[in-house]
Amino acid sequence: MPTNREILETIAEHLGLSAEDLDKQSLLREDLGLGPIELNDLLHELSQKYNITFEPEDVENLQKLEDLLVLVEDNSLE
Repeated sequence: MPTNREILETIAEHLGLSAEDLDKQSLLREDLGLGPIELNDLLHELSQKYNITFEPEDVENLQKLEDLLVLVEDNSLE
């Protein structure tokens, strides 16, 4: 199971940022600039790297970076 830090580093790398630049309370769309395509690309990278699958209903409720971290962690447990 990936750690919170590993997930953050993967997301930061995908966004071209450092993990220290990310705030867990950042809004995915407004603060990080992730539109539907960019978010889908990020989710695809996370699913490939951690060998997990995201359900569409889980993804549509993502608002904050913290929500995404929890989603990855929860799916990694299964």
